[in-house]
Amino acid sequence: MRFIHLLVLVSVFRLTAALNGERGDTGPSGIPSVENAKNPACVPWYGIRDAIMGGIFQGRCNDLSRAAIRLSFHDAAPFSLALQAAGQPNGAADGSIIFHPDEVERPANDGLQTIAGILQPLPEQFNVSAGDIVAVAGALGVLSCPGGPVIRTYVGRSGPPPVNPDGLLPDTNSPVEVLLARFADMGFAPRELMALIGSHTTGRQRFVDVAEAGEPFDSTIDVWDVRFYTETQNNFTDSAAPTFHLPSDRAFSHHPLTQPDYNRFVGFKRQDNWAQEYADAHAKMSLVGQSKAALTECTEILPAEIDLENLIVAGDNSENPAVDPVKLEAAIQSQRSIWLV
Repeated sequence: MRFIHLLVLVSVFRLTAALNGERGDTGPSGIPSVENAKNPACVPWYGIRDAIMGGIFQGRCNDLSRAAIRLSFHDAAPFSLALQAAGQPNGAADGSIIFHPDEVERPANDGLQTIAGILQPLPEQFNVSAGDIVAVAGALGVLSCPGGPVIRTYVGRSGPPPVNPDGLLPDTNSPVEVLLARFADMGFAPRELMALIGSHTTGRQRFVDVAEAGEPFDSTIDVWDVRFYTETQNNFTDSAAPTFHLPSDRAFSHHPLTQPDYNRFVGFKRQDNWAQEYADAHAKMSLVGQSKAALTECTEILPAEIDLENLIVAGDNSENPAVDPVKLEAAIQSQRSIWLV
C-alpha cells in the first residue's frame, strides 16, 4: 500500500510541477523554475525533479532519500578499469540496478529493493533512461538532507543498460588495502574515497549486524555534516541513542594509508571543504563508464543546499556544534516548501 501511495504522489507532483512551470510560481524558496530554464534539454527534468523530490522524498531527508544515495553508489560501483581495458563485460553508472530485477536482488544490494521498485517505472513514465533517473535521484537525495551540497548532474545516458557484473561491490569487512585497490580500479584516489564515505552521515545499518538493525552511523542522521568522521574515529556512541560504526569506516579512520585524508574532514570547520570534495567525488561516480562529452549538464534543475552555518545553536563553540532544531525546521519549510507533504 505504501508503494502505491508513493506512485500516486509521484503523479500528483508531476502535475503540480507542470502547473508551477506554467505560472513560473516557485514562491520564496528560490527553487529553480522551468520558466527560467537555461538549456531546453533540461526542461523535462524540472518535472522529474519534483516527482522525485516531492512525490518520493517529500522534501525531507528520509529513508527513501538515503536509499537513493546508496542506490546511486551500488549502480556505479561494479565499474572496473581493468575489465574495461580487457574488453570484458563491465559495470557503469547506467541504471542497470533498477532495470534488471535480478541485480537489485543480490545480497550486496539488500535494503535497496524498495527504492529501486519505486524508481523503476519512472524511465518509461518520463521517457528517459534508467541511468539518468538513478543519477538524478542520488543527487536529489543528497540535497534533501540539510547540509547536502549541489552535485553537478548530467543526463543523456543511453539504455537499456546491460546487467552489471556481480562480486565487485566493496565489502565493509575487507582490509583497507583491498578496499583501496577496488576503488583504484574504479578510478578513485584514497582522498576521494575518504570524501565519499562521508555519505554515511545520513545512513543506517541494517544488514551488517541484524541485532542492531536501524542504528544510524552518527548521532545526526537527518543532517549532512562531518560529525560522522569525528564520532567514527572516536568510536562514539550514546546508550540512549546508539550509533553503529562500519568496520571499514573505523579502519579508514586509523589506517596510515587513509588517516591523513580522513582527518581532512574531522571537525565542523571542515564542513565546507568536505561538502565540495564530496560533491566532486559523487559527480565523478555518477559518470563512471559514461562519456561525459555525450551527456548534457542539467545541474540547473537542482535547488540550493540548506547551509548549516546559520543553523548552529547560539553560543556552541565546540568542535562539532549542534544544529538548532527550530532553525533547521524553519530552513526546511522555507527552502523545500513546494515538496513538503
